[in-house]
Amino acid sequence: MTDTDRQDTASEAVKETGFITAVIRAIENDRPDPYLVDRHAELLSTPRSRAMADEALAAGGTVGSVIVRGRFGDIALARSVADGITQVVCLAAGGDTRAWRLGLPARTTFFEVDLPGQLAAKEALLDPVRDRPSCRRIGLSADLRHDTWPGELHSAGHDPHAPTVWIVEGLLPYLRLDHFTQLIARIREMSASGSVLLVDAPHADYFTDPANESFLAFMESRGSAFRLGLDDFGGFLRRHGWQAEAYTLHALAEGACPWLPTPPARLCPPRDHHWLARARLG
Repeated sequence: MTDTDRQDTASEAVKETGFITAVIRAIENDRPDPYLVDRHAELLSTPRSRAMADEALAAGGTVGSVIVRGRFGDIALARSVADGITQVVCLAAGGDTRAWRLGLPARTTFFEVDLPGQLAAKEALLDPVRDRPSCRRIGLSADLRHDTWPGELHSAGHDPHAPTVWIVEGLLPYLRLDHFTQLIARIREMSASGSVLLVDAPHADYFTDPANESFLAFMESRGSAFRLGLDDFGGFLRRHGWQAEAYTLHALAEGACPWLPTPPARLCPPRDHHWLARARLG
């Protein structure tokens, strides 16, 4: 397989996973005791995405990292906007529905960046609620592994001299560590003092836990090696210039984050080794 073929396969895996996570959010929303409320996720729950989600969960995939990071990001984003940040950039936006469901202020510009075709597919599925975004939303088609997206984002109106909330969720498993490191460094270069980074990553223990072998094999069969994790995510972010608070799901289940409602044990099973982080500049 050529490098181009590998990139194409990885791109399709990223696209499909975007809507798998929407299915997981829709399932959570329908619970009598949802930890995350996302009434728009059901619109992204197509027969294909539901079938893929069923397959992923049957292979041993867990829902906690999706649901807890969703609530974590919702609260952190709302706090940042309340503090006066007026621009948000969601990278690898996939099935993210925050621009539709969070009631962000009209002064907020919400940029979404994803692979060609992904945002158009989402917009078509969300057409029944096309009037819901209260903020200004701008979608950009770009591959984050290439160097052109920062210029395209700037041309679309992003101001690197004003603080930004950056959302980078569920992306690390589809990138090599050097690409992820370059991405974090590039975000740092494009961020003014006061910017906030919301980002997650698998813990290194995820890949040595025998309970996850079936799911890892499933992910590899779909074009994602999903073999990269970090022992100290907070340290990684601090080495790249961010003031970071990072939590494992297990720590969150014990109430480690003072501003996040403690997630239930069902969302933090022992085998779901995952990091969630909020980082700041300045």
